[in-house]
Amino acid sequence: MTTYAESDATTDPFTAFAIGREPGDPTPAMTQLLGTDLTDHRGLIELPALTVLFDDLGGLPFFHADPETSSMQARLSMSMLHRPAADDVLRATARLAMSDAGYGSTTVEITRGDGAVLCVGTARNVRVGRPIVDATAADDFSLPDPVAPNTRPVVAPPDPELSGAEVVARLIDGTLPLGPIADLLGASVASTADDGTVSVEFTSEPWMANLMGTMHGGVIGAMLAQACSFGAQRNVRAHGAYQLIDFTCEFHRSPVVDGRRVRVEVTPVKLGRRLSIFDARMYDGEQLLGRATADARYDA
Repeated sequence: MTTYAESDATTDPFTAFAIGREPGDPTPAMTQLLGTDLTDHRGLIELPALTVLFDDLGGLPFFHADPETSSMQARLSMSMLHRPAADDVLRATARLAMSDAGYGSTTVEITRGDGAVLCVGTARNVRVGRPIVDATAADDFSLPDPVAPNTRPVVAPPDPELSGAEVVARLIDGTLPLGPIADLLGASVASTADDGTVSVEFTSEPWMANLMGTMHGGVIGAMLAQACSFGAQRNVRAHGAYQLIDFTCEFHRSPVVDGRRVRVEVTPVKLGRRLSIFDARMYDGEQLLGRATADARYDA
């Protein structure tokens, strides 16, 4: 396997998000090195940067229970309170809480370098019996040591005098940068509407594939969460700030990673001064691929 250090090209979700596994740990564990490549249009690390770590580790205990049969996640539920720094090192652990032959639930906990709990939640696992494209990658100790993704500079935060709607309008016309993580995901903010709806498009690429050759669930989650982040930005008041604190996504169909564009429509469900709720749906043409809900808390 080509390591991140040997090539500047992104080869898989693990190199893109600087994720490694910890052999010899009695509890399934993974680490993630954050970096500037994972910051957003405000220069911050937001929940989308954690979804690949959460999804992959969330499936590992269930897979190990029957490694002869392929499995995947059907749903992720993540809850956060605090945002990590761009140079943080994260550690995630997971435990299979319950399972039978076809389904299971795994609990996941992500901590920062200082040991403080950053994110908790669950992954719903399902056995699918699909063929594995790269059997060698199924070895959970085969990943190279991660290298912190620091090839892109942090962008300056938007002018606080701008309303959220004005920020999103400038993201659409290109006068404000979308941020490194959005660029990594091939994102573009396509449109917005008076009701607060935001449409975001993403370009699928081969590096986004899972072991079965379709888009990794954590990458789908990152796209849905990033679109929700833009939806939350659209509804920020001038001098305000926001953070995604709860995120749940469900996977219906996995996109093909052949360069096609998928779109995510984000619609406000509730807009409040302190907490807003958003619904997001991912489509390939008119086919629904997945959906999510996100809670954003607002300051000021």
